[in-house]
Amino acid sequence: MSQPGPQKTAIKEGQVAYNLVDIHSRADLPSPASDYGIGHAPPPIKGSAYSDKVRARDSLRFVITDLSEQSPFSTHGSPFTFGPIEVPEDGRVNIPYVGELKVIGRDTADISSELDEKLRPVSKTAQGSVGRTARIPHTANVIGEVRNPGPVPLEKSSITSLDLLAVSGGPIEADHLYKYTLRRNGQDYVFDYQGFRTNPFPVEEGDLLTVNSDTSHRFHVMGAINKPMTVPFPVPFPTLADAIGAASGFDERRSDPSGVFVFRKGNPDTVYTLNLKDPASVLLTQRFAIKGEDIVYVTEAPLTRWSRLISQLLPVSQFSQAAYNLDRIRQ
Repeated sequence: MSQPGPQKTAIKEGQVAYNLVDIHSRADLPSPASDYGIGHAPPPIKGSAYSDKVRARDSLRFVITDLSEQSPFSTHGSPFTFGPIEVPEDGRVNIPYVGELKVIGRDTADISSELDEKLRPVSKTAQGSVGRTARIPHTANVIGEVRNPGPVPLEKSSITSLDLLAVSGGPIEADHLYKYTLRRNGQDYVFDYQGFRTNPFPVEEGDLLTVNSDTSHRFHVMGAINKPMTVPFPVPFPTLADAIGAASGFDERRSDPSGVFVFRKGNPDTVYTLNLKDPASVLLTQRFAIKGEDIVYVTEAPLTRWSRLISQLLPVSQFSQAAYNLDRIRQ
């Protein structure tokens, strides 16, 4: 005869395979679920990803102003402009009548000062300035289950891991359902949601943040329940009441509330049993901490098995009368 799982007596008689714990009071409750906070900040490799100093492939424009008509930079009232020019890998730029300037790794103000010095032998009235017109940004990347995956420019100082996550729009669902993996220099650093949020660290160029579902943050509800299912944690620290509520409660026509079990794998495996016909036990469900991969199982009432047996033996009309009589017996 089919049934959704083991009966209450079968579970209580199978204690050789697991440790059976009856929950009658708060003293019998298992220890709370493990705290969040996994994750350690990765060590710096490249240092700050942002710098205002000129780097290779930046575009610079050199502007020289000289009112003297004898100056080679005279353009009859308009400034002499050289560029934009892309900074080569060696960081050296040649300017007509001025010569070579080493620009890489320097501030634009510092380059402007050197340009003025090199202009004096050419024209005592010339003045120069340097401006950056464009640059290829350094980036970090966010992939996985976020709203806006993709590269994030690091063109501001002090960008942290939290800023990186915020720019991506954050996880698609609740933060506690995900794990966060940062890859830096070929090494992975794994965080849970609280560890990631409480330990922000500076982001470096080339960092890769992956946001994936944490499959250990779920439980299973089975047996004589309205909606048997696998449930992601509805809150960071779910209770047995949350688990039963997530499955829309007991199936009133089939369930036996005196036989509610929580199966928990471990060393040894443990099965907790509660009698929810007892009001005190109902209150305990709000204090019973559910852990990841727990199985909440509600047994069937014995009369339900007889109803199923009769339905297989009797014609439909006779079964309807028998089912009616069984309902009256239950009442």
